[in-house]
Formats: sequence, C-alpha cells, structure tokens
Amino acid sequence: MAKPSGHKVKLGAQDLIKQRCFVHTVRTGGITSAARLLGLTPSGVSKNIARLEAELGVQLLARDKRHMVATGRGQEAFEAYSALLAQLDQVQEELAAPAALAGELGLSLPGGCLPWLAPLLARYRAAHPMVALRLNVSDGHSDLVRDRNDLALRFGRLKDSSVRALGLGATPLVVCASPAYLTRAGVPRQPAELAEHEGMLFRLPETGRPRPLELAPESGAWRAVAVIDDGQSLVHAALAGFGLIQAPLLLVQAELDAGRLVEVLAAHRPPPLEVNLLFSSHAWLPAQTRAFIDLAREHFGIGRAP
Repeated sequence: MAKPSGHKVKLGAQDLIKQRCFVHTVRTGGITSAARLLGLTPSGVSKNIARLEAELGVQLLARDKRHMVATGRGQEAFEAYSALLAQLDQVQEELAAPAALAGELGLSLPGGCLPWLAPLLARYRAAHPMVALRLNVSDGHSDLVRDRNDLALRFGRLKDSSVRALGLGATPLVVCASPAYLTRAGVPRQPAELAEHEGMLFRLPETGRPRPLELAPESGAWRAVAVIDDGQSLVHAALAGFGLIQAPLLLVQAELDAGRLVEVLAAHRPPPLEVNLLFSSHAWLPAQTRAFIDLAREHFGIGRAP
C-alpha cells in the first residue's frame, strides 16, 4: 500500500489500538460490535478511528444509514493492518507461552451445562494436564474478579461492558414436560391453551424475577406452581411431573432424546438464546485463559480475529 505523502506514520502501542479499532469495525460492520470485541466504548472506538484517519490524511470509512464500509484506501489499509496485527499477535503469543502451562483455571457455568461443555474440557485437560480446573457450577451471576473466575459461560446477550464475550453459538428455547404430566393434563396445541396448564418458571439471577415465557409469534402463560433459580433443578422438577418448563435445548436434549421429556409447541419456538464465553476485557490474559479461548474457537469452529 502506498504511503500518504506529507504524513509520518508513527508505530507504537497507541497506534496499534487505533488500528485494531479500525480493523474490527471493518470486519464486523459496525462500531458497536467492534467495541464489544475490544472491551472499549463505542465512543472510544470512534475517536481512535478518527485519530487514525487524521494522522494518515485519508478517509478510511464511509458511513451510510446502516453500516460502515471501507473506502478504496480504507480497504488497502484493512488488508495491510489485518496481516500486520495477526503476525504481531502470533509472535507475541509464541514468545510469551511457557513450555508447559500450569496453575489453575477458574470457570463458572450454569447448572446442567457441564455435559455439553465436557468434550471441550476433556480436550483442554489432554492438552494441558498440569492445569487444574476449578468449576463453579451455578446459575447465579458471577463477577469474574470477585469470584476469582477466569471465564464464565452464560446464556443471553452480553450486558456487562467490563467483560468480553466469545459467542459459542445459540441454543433454542423449548417448552417441554414429562409424559406423565401430558397424559394427565393434555398436550397444549396453541399458546392460548397454556392458561389451562401448570408449570415452573426460572428465576433470573440478575433481577431475581421469573423469566417470562417466550413464544412466537404470540406468547402465553401457565399457572406457575414454582419459581426455581437453578436450571438443573428446573429440569428435575419437570421430570417429576410438576408441569411445563421452558429451558435451553442443550439442558434438556438428553432427556428429550430418551423420551423422559416431550417438547410441545415446537412450532412456536422463540429466537434462539445466545451462548457466550465471558472473560476479562483486559488486554493481557493469563496463558491458561488464552489457551482455553483458543481451543474453544477451534472446538466450535469460530474464526480468530486479530
């Protein structure tokens, strides 16, 4: 890429931040999504890009009503900076990585998610046998610093700007019950029929309130006989015939496959629930944490961003 005439490009830590802001904005198509990946505010990302454009003396981004796209010179800069940052990150990782990882890795995850995450944990243990896993299995909100956790697995959109998130995918929300309950109470065919049924609700840890039932295109409601703050206990109550529940599919897949639970209103599933791996927004992460994030990317087929 040709250098802009009359401008001296300085290389340093601050310029790398500007370049990362620019690269992530082009890659994700927006400042907000770039800020989420970098652990910065959207305003911070926007200011860094503006400083980079001012120093280079060229417009890198063109803005329309919905997206931000690279200009001609911006596309050249994006390709060059992407390659540069990827190479730099690889060199730093290789120089900083010890011969063998050791120590402890703290991971918080909701009740019932351990079977789903177990294959990844087994791969990590095989690759790093000297790292001890400390698993905090709870549906309660986990503060990474306060609870000394390096990582946290959580459902739903990221609301805490002090952490970064690696999206592992999404899981459908399903309504289900035991065969015994459905034999006794009947099978609801439409959301409006839920008013004639009993069920349990999940208590959201961040608000302490029951999670409202979500269906599409219209919702409904059953008579709540219990509000439970633990996902695994919610599933066990359904297995015992207490009534209907709505839960992430990955929590009840084995029970559905075995016929111990039966899904109802499958045609009215709401949008899937995001599954995110949360970690500190700090630029530096312990080697054990970085190794787990890298393996999670590989395990779930997620591309790596510089």
